[in-house]
Amino acid sequence: MLKNAWYLITHADFFAGMSDAPRLPQAPDLMLTLDELFGDDAGISPAHTATAVEVMLRMAEHLSDAIPHGGRHAVADGDQLARLLNGVNLLLAYLAQHSGRLAHHADTGTGADLSALPAGDRAELTKALAAASCRLEEAAGLVKEAHLATGRTTGSAVRR
Repeated sequence: MLKNAWYLITHADFFAGMSDAPRLPQAPDLMLTLDELFGDDAGISPAHTATAVEVMLRMAEHLSDAIPHGGRHAVADGDQLARLLNGVNLLLAYLAQHSGRLAHHADTGTGADLSALPAGDRAELTKALAAASCRLEEAAGLVKEAHLATGRTTGSAVRR
């Protein structure tokens, strides 16, 4: 769950606007499958983590391919652009907070087993993850500014 932070878009609720978004016919079934695999009642394991990263990368790859070539085919109007920016903001926020937790785990030895890693390398890992967290917060903040510039600033402040 995301913690509220300065870089989060809080004036629009991404999920509340999904009912108005154009969606593929297969989307409802896909969302049910994703909820089954990764929802509140799903397990937590290295297999879940690896699968979640694979899904995330495939979707990022699709957007990377679609946006430069699609023009209005990929993002039709200002509302869709605002929705895309809202989603990107959420992803960056999750990554920022996740990177911060990974830095804490590396620093305190409470996460992955890093016992084979020399102390100096573990300190560098901690420092790099903490810096990544800060930069991701900055990126999320910039995307928030871009979202504000779309003029689509109405909606619920409720976050999932």
